[in-house]
Amino acid sequence: MTNKKRMIGMGAVALSLLLPLSAAPASADVAVATTASTPSATSPQGAIAALDNALLEAMKGGKALGYAGRYRIVSPVVQQLFDFEKIASLTMGPYWAQLHGAQQKEFMTELADYTAATYAARFDRYDGERFAITSSQMLQPGTMGVFTTFTEHNGKVHRFDYLLQQADQQWRIVNVVADGVSDLSMKRAEYTDTMKSKGFQALVAHLRKQIDGYAREGGQ
Repeated sequence: MTNKKRMIGMGAVALSLLLPLSAAPASADVAVATTASTPSATSPQGAIAALDNALLEAMKGGKALGYAGRYRIVSPVVQQLFDFEKIASLTMGPYWAQLHGAQQKEFMTELADYTAATYAARFDRYDGERFAITSSQMLQPGTMGVFTTFTEHNGKVHRFDYLLQQADQQWRIVNVVADGVSDLSMKRAEYTDTMKSKGFQALVAHLRKQIDGYAREGGQ
């Protein structure tokens, strides 16, 4: 499948922001492994490398670290690298402008916590898995797509494609497309439906329940 098809979900949420990428190489032969020498988060590739390195550190710590220890590793990296204000506004759609400042801040906090909790629970062990940056593409000034792979110990390859935007000389993640599924699109559908049917407090309670579930799952 071409990168353009894989990234089409990025264009579904906000045409001015989430643009599909054209075809780019995805062969492991051109992969650039994430290492300590990878550029800093002042570059799009450096931002993704920093995330991958944090996930690898958490995975290698595994059960010895426990969920709480893995969370402590990934949470500050997630806070730095994801643009939660942008993500929150896009996932909430027209409801974002209806929230007052305190509610917006509360939602961004819960969204960041949920993201870190998801990573801490799912990336919980290491058996030779590896991340690689395969390519990147400038979509427009200040907007970049970075293509990566995650290879399991059995050789199965997953694709993680990132959309980043630049602000204050820092590149931050706005969307992740995992194996062709846009995280931003999924969240927007879920969150706007909850806002419409149940309201803001119900949405926050739902996120907190998911976070608590990850903590219980990761603590086993």
